[in-house]
Amino acid sequence: MRMDNTASGSANFTGTTSLILLQYMRITLELSHRKRTATLPINNSHLISSLIYNIVDKSSSEYAEKLHEQGYRLLNKAFKLFTFSLLYPGNQHKWVMHENGTMSTAEPLLHVTVSSPKEEFIEHLVIGLLQEPFVWIGKERFRVETVRKLDRPELTDDMQFVMLSPLVCTTKREPEQYPQYLFPGDMEFERVVLENLCRKYQVLHGREFLCDSDRFSFAIDETYVERMHGKVQKLIALKEGRSDETMVKGTFAPFRLKAPKELIEVGYECGFGEKNSQGFGMVKVDNKLLSE
Repeated sequence: MRMDNTASGSANFTGTTSLILLQYMRITLELSHRKRTATLPINNSHLISSLIYNIVDKSSSEYAEKLHEQGYRLLNKAFKLFTFSLLYPGNQHKWVMHENGTMSTAEPLLHVTVSSPKEEFIEHLVIGLLQEPFVWIGKERFRVETVRKLDRPELTDDMQFVMLSPLVCTTKREPEQYPQYLFPGDMEFERVVLENLCRKYQVLHGREFLCDSDRFSFAIDETYVERMHGKVQKLIALKEGRSDETMVKGTFAPFRLKAPKELIEVGYECGFGEKNSQGFGMVKVDNKLLSE
């Protein structure tokens, strides 16, 4: 397995993590397979989440269990404080979708990016990868070829982002039994996203952040929405086929966010919205839009 520093070339590490690596809170795993095609369920985010916990467990079973069962707590809420992207084939190839609920690719390399502001999480993740270079996603076996650390971009109070996994936002009203999903443009969407970021900030820094709605603006990219004929909502099955299967709705589209820089940093590192540790709310900076 190769540890690759995108800023200063690459270096090989065989038994210990690099202290430099732990300064980077976002890493991309490059996975390879030896089959003619790799086939996975279309709804695979729970498989990636399980993979991450299993890797962390190889470094510290105590930390992995505590993270999974308790997380980082704020009153009666628990936050895992990590997120990850969808699984992408290399060379900008796309998955071939099948009617049986699976997808396949002949591309030999796949990529998934993981992000967290918690050094201990990144440390255990990297050490776990060094313990075992082969991983399983569902029924497919992959070799971890490269762990690439990504430089943190310059973040300001006005950013354009591309979603790497859908953004989920809900609210629950009494006496309703189930939460109501919210989407950009809904009356309560901005308030719920803002309050979620403020809670994550408090968990991370141990102090409250003033949630000022006058300094918060979320605008979806309408040009993209038009190009997609309005089809920017995703319906995802978690733990598909199991008795505890859950259907989740999210938004998948570029957006512009105006907010205090501190909250934008939290969203970039932890994920925006809910269910981040299940593969939702991860973004990257949209450099193309920023340059226009």
